[in-house]
Amino acid sequence: SSSSSSSRSLEEKEVVQRAMRSLMRKKSEEEEEKEGENVMTRLDEYARTLVEASSWSTGNKTEEEEEEDQDKGKVSSSSSLLATSFALDALVLSRLFTLMRKREPPGSETMGIARQIVNISFLGLDTRTLRIRDWPRGTAIFDVQPKACNEYLTPRMKLMNAKVTRGSSLRRVDFDFMNVERKSLDKKTYLEDALRKEGFREETPTIWICEDLEELIHSEATKMSDFVEEICDLMSRESECCGSAKGVDARLQNTIKALFAANGAMCSFTEEENGCVLFSAIKMRRSAREEEYYRNALMDALEEIDEDGWED
Repeated sequence: SSSSSSSRSLEEKEVVQRAMRSLMRKKSEEEEEKEGENVMTRLDEYARTLVEASSWSTGNKTEEEEEEDQDKGKVSSSSSLLATSFALDALVLSRLFTLMRKREPPGSETMGIARQIVNISFLGLDTRTLRIRDWPRGTAIFDVQPKACNEYLTPRMKLMNAKVTRGSSLRRVDFDFMNVERKSLDKKTYLEDALRKEGFREETPTIWICEDLEELIHSEATKMSDFVEEICDLMSRESECCGSAKGVDARLQNTIKALFAANGAMCSFTEEENGCVLFSAIKMRRSAREEEYYRNALMDALEEIDEDGWED
């Protein structure tokens, strides 16, 4: 009906507005530091263009955003929040190349998909996968954002001729952690289905990226424990989750470490000067699907032994 269509259109607009407000806050921060020479405090060209070309009315700020602006003065000006975003880029590339050294023989030629990146944007309008110029050949990049944000981004990035590096591929995945549907049989979401639809494979070494984890921590739509369990189920051994968060104290860090540990991943945190933290969690065991495969293979082998009369 027209009313339901109008309601859906309004919801999609609100999702993009929410993401645009986040970009505008970063743009405001950039302008405050425009006298500096540090390029690490600059929005990338794609994000800046989105903000400057936007004709959206960003609407009224939420209570959470008002509180964030009030607390902004408490954040050290010696290290920009934008710098944390670029520091996360560097961490991701460092861990990716470390993973490649572990899993790929030196001098081997890359054929097909050798590794994967899953970039999760909780708010949307994230341009990280395009601004990083160093994705190695054979990397499949899954950009997980709300559907409305992907639909907003795609034509605009096409106009800018924005592409990932040669030899890698970008697959946009529609998924909104802030407004999530759950499968009826368990607590799992449809993230696994959405990723597999675009060609994701659990057995392939993968780096997961989760910037602004505090958005999820304070969200009522997705519990942190469910999120960690779900991505760990999809992570193969030695795959890694890298991310950033602000306002995460030592107690909450220990809670997050315990959640990853319970799901077979070892997590560590690095404090930044501006009150943000970077974290990295390495998976120490196989993915859920790999475990199921080996378990079924073992059962089949045992059945063959019984049929061959080994019991006698």
